[in-house]
Amino acid sequence: MPHLERIVDETGEVPAVNQVERHPWLPQRELMAFHAQHGIVTEAWSPLGRGRLVDEPVLTGIADAHGVSVAQVLVRWNVQQDVVVLPKSVTPARIRSNLDVDGFVLTDDDLAAIASLESGQRTGSHPDSVS
Repeated sequence: MPHLERIVDETGEVPAVNQVERHPWLPQRELMAFHAQHGIVTEAWSPLGRGRLVDEPVLTGIADAHGVSVAQVLVRWNVQQDVVVLPKSVTPARIRSNLDVDGFVLTDDDLAAIASLESGQRTGSHPDSVS
C-alpha cells in the first residue's frame, strides 16, 4: 500500500486499477480492503500461481465437486470477489475454459477451504524489491 499512498500523496490522483499478484497463497486481503475503500479496481496478476496451484489437493477437490478445472475454480474465486482476472494462455481451449466460469458458484465451504491455503508465498518478485 505504500506505493499507492505515495501516488495519491504526490499526485492527488487515485489509480483506477491496480494489478497485483493474487492467488490463494497470496490473497492480498489488506490491499483488497484498501482498494475497496478508495474505489480502486483490483486486477489479479498470476491468478493461477504461475500454474503451481493446478495440482493443489484442496483445489482439485473443489474442481472435481463442481465438474470444472482448477483454473476455472481460481478464475471463479476472483470473479466472486469482484476481482478482474485475466489468466495468461495461448491455447484456444484453455482460453475458452477460462472464460466459462458462470455455470457454477463457489460455496461458503469452498471459499473457506481456499482461504486456508493462504501462506504469503509469491510466485513473482515483491514490489518493494523492484526499482
